[in-house]
Amino acid sequence: MRAAMAFLTVIPVATHETDEGASGERLGRAYFPAVGALLGLLAGLGFALTAAVTSPVLAGVAAIAVMAVLTGALHIDGLADAADGLFGGGDVARRLEVMRDSRVGSFGLATVVLVLIGDIAALASMSPPRALVALVIAGAVSRWALLLVIATVPYVRQSGLGVAAGGPHRRFDLVLGSAIAAIVCLLDWKRAAAAVLVAVLIAFLVGVMARRRIGGATGDIYGAAAELSQLGVLVVFAARL
Repeated sequence: MRAAMAFLTVIPVATHETDEGASGERLGRAYFPAVGALLGLLAGLGFALTAAVTSPVLAGVAAIAVMAVLTGALHIDGLADAADGLFGGGDVARRLEVMRDSRVGSFGLATVVLVLIGDIAALASMSPPRALVALVIAGAVSRWALLLVIATVPYVRQSGLGVAAGGPHRRFDLVLGSAIAAIVCLLDWKRAAAAVLVAVLIAFLVGVMARRRIGGATGDIYGAAAELSQLGVLVVFAARL
């Protein structure tokens, strides 16, 4: 859990042992959904506190800001780079080069803006109690979707942050992570069931596109899967089911 927290957030919980094993160990992948749920809880508290004194829209902004700050915008950055690479032109090598570029292109900027607006709009339509539950479940399910991509889509680079997320035992970690995500989903199992289906579809589509455009996954693809799945879950909770 400490390793997963250190990998996915800026919370200073890393140990000397974690740092030494960062290149080849599993980094607590099975606990990614648990870390996501914790991030969602903190973001939900931010939403509730802000909604009590301002408007639902500003509360949504506060919640997404809390999530971005605590993760160091890790997945948002991945989403931007993935959009630039997958939607851009050129051959596979050129697309991978674009995804490594620290600069954000037009596809990346547009995608990030639309996804963040979608997150905020979905949250603004919810009451604070529902938003809190939605954020906790979205945090868990989106990191579970990340695990799903890790387990099913081959990693294409020889180096990079995504190498540390890969390695052996990926399917075992997916099973354990699925159990953790399932427990979190009990908070609202009816909406969560629909949200999981949406997250699976998003992860599948991201994986298919990544295979076709660059031959597999990168760390940026993992981030894109997490951010898009999070949006999908929030949209499900915003729907009038």
